[in-house]
Amino acid sequence: MAVRLEQVHPSLVHLPIALLPLAVGADLLGSVTGKESIYTFGRRAIAAAALGAAASAVTGLVAGEEVNVKGPSRDKLMTHRNLNAVATILTSGMAVWRARHEKPNAAYFGAGIIGIAVLTYTAYLGGQLVYEAGVGVEPAHGVYRPEAPTLRADQICAFVGAAATDLAHGVQHMAQELRDGYIVPAIAGRRSEIHDSPQQVTTPA
Repeated sequence: MAVRLEQVHPSLVHLPIALLPLAVGADLLGSVTGKESIYTFGRRAIAAAALGAAASAVTGLVAGEEVNVKGPSRDKLMTHRNLNAVATILTSGMAVWRARHEKPNAAYFGAGIIGIAVLTYTAYLGGQLVYEAGVGVEPAHGVYRPEAPTLRADQICAFVGAAATDLAHGVQHMAQELRDGYIVPAIAGRRSEIHDSPQQVTTPA
């Protein structure tokens, strides 16, 4: 089985989507029952959610460099990416805080609710990108490089090298677009002037 660069991200996105609500729910149950074992589970679950969110964010930056997106789809991709970065930072902060405290507090639960809401919306955008716009779907011409290396025994080095290059480009493009004011264009109603695939966007050296 050969895995394409843009296919790693969707295989990991379910980790934070599932684990963040599980962690918050466990801590809420722990607060109701007072059982230390449930608190321990919640602490471990939020740590796993943070790791899953980080993995999803990194592979998402790679995937963004391998897909064809134009016009409104590009706006959705930028919004999806940027809000996921917020969710990753929020979840990581929750994990660090939770590791230092025996029990959660109201602020922790508030952060968890915000994180769940953000992840729910970004998951919705991700679904629209794939199922409505065909982003990342090769028959729909949603793949930037059909010839990109795949994850198989004879292409592991090429796959890792391409992923590292895509990650560097993804960070550069995200930084440039944020500087240009494209934070949540799909929500703000600001149509981007970027109509090419991410890899074709000119980024200052």
